[in-house]
Amino acid sequence: QKKMHAACIEALSACEKKLKPGNKAGDVFDAHAEVFDRLDYKKSRMNACGYSLGTTFSPNWMDWPMLYNGNTHIIQTGNIFFMHMILMDSENQLAMNLGETYLVTEKGNERLGKKKARSSYLLILIL
Repeated sequence: QKKMHAACIEALSACEKKLKPGNKAGDVFDAHAEVFDRLDYKKSRMNACGYSLGTTFSPNWMDWPMLYNGNTHIIQTGNIFFMHMILMDSENQLAMNLGETYLVTEKGNERLGKKKARSSYLLILIL
């Protein structure tokens, strides 16, 4: 799971670089997929890596647009996205998930989490 954790950190970092005004929502997903596929986690990754946050009502807890392959939605300043890097390795009964919320700004994005450094992410192994 330590390797999965490192892969999730790398994928989230790649997605951060693509989450900026003018890029497509699908560009963010492609960064996610490139990292996981290169690290041999293609079978373990999800087919979406995040979604916009806004006002929604039960039973739907997600706001459009989602970050998935081919989504042509243009990211704009003021958008807020929760990005999740999820790996599910059913064969080995392992899973890993990291997520952060971001505000899209004129210069790129701002991570809204309170932790200062991603290297401080806590890795909890459940056996």
